[in-house]
Amino acid sequence: MNEGNNPDDPPPYVKKEYTTFVVERHVDADRETTWNVLLELIEKNVGGYLTEGDPAPHGLGAVIALPIPGQDLREEVISFEPPWRRVYEISGAPVALYQGTTALTEEEDGCLIVWTLLIDPLPNGESDGFVTLSQQVITGFVDQIKTVAESSAN
Repeated sequence: MNEGNNPDDPPPYVKKEYTTFVVERHVDADRETTWNVLLELIEKNVGGYLTEGDPAPHGLGAVIALPIPGQDLREEVISFEPPWRRVYEISGAPVALYQGTTALTEEEDGCLIVWTLLIDPLPNGESDGFVTLSQQVITGFVDQIKTVAESSAN
């Protein structure tokens, strides 16, 4: 029998093509202040949590509705490590996968905030508009966090 034609052989591995996007900003505030601003702004910008996480309200399992016109988007926290890292997934978006990670690291004169998106877009450009909007929203939000954290630290 010709190898590769055996119906019992596993299908060949197909490498997925993900879209990644990263926003980095140095913040002239300590990590703890920046972390608290991040959480306060998330809650303020969405009007509160649909489901509180553990620890309440921001932690693991927390769910919020995202205020994007024409979309029914839910964000769920899947990893919560204060004041270092927060990971979430979005459901209801026109993508196969949307995962965001926010990480804060100490720097000599403040901290570094890094927000990374990992997106598995739908074929034929169906996700393009949503991906572009996500990049704009995350960039603006990171800049808002930086501004508020720096004014809180002074």
